Amino acid sequence: MNSRRSETARAFDPNNLKARDVLVLVPLIVGILICFVIFAFQVGDVVYIKWGGLGINTATLFGFLLYHSREQFKSKSFWIVGGCFLALHLTTWIALLTFVDEWRLAWFGVMALEAPTFLYLSKRPSHPE
Repeated sequence: MNSRRSETARAFDPNNLKARDVLVLVPLIVGILICFVIFAFQVGDVVYIKWGGLGINTATLFGFLLYHSREQFKSKSFWIVGGCFLALHLTTWIALLTFVDEWRLAWFGVMALEAPTFLYLSKRPSHPE
C-alpha cells in the first residue's frame, strides 16, 4: 500500500499545535458544546437516546466496516455499494425511529446484524475499473 502524502497534507500532532490551530479549534469546540447544552434544555432524554444513539451507532458501524475494508478504497463500486447501503440504513432507521414512541438504547444492537451483509458485499470480487 502506498502511504505517500500529498505535498499540502500534514499530520495532526496534538503536541505540536500552532496558534492558528488553537484559534480555530477552541471556538469550534466551545460552540459545539454550547449548542449541545442549549439543545439539552429544549428536548427530552428520548431525543438523545433515539437520534444520538442512531448517530453514534451508525458512526461506529460504518467506521468499523470502513476500517476493515481499507483495501477496497480505490474501488468505485465499493463506494457506490457503501453509499447505497448507508442511504438504505439511514432511511430505514429514521423511518423506524420516527414512528416509535419509546426506544431503548440497547435496541440498537440489532444494527450489528447489518455488518456481515456490508462486509460480504464489500469483499466480493468486482470487475477491474
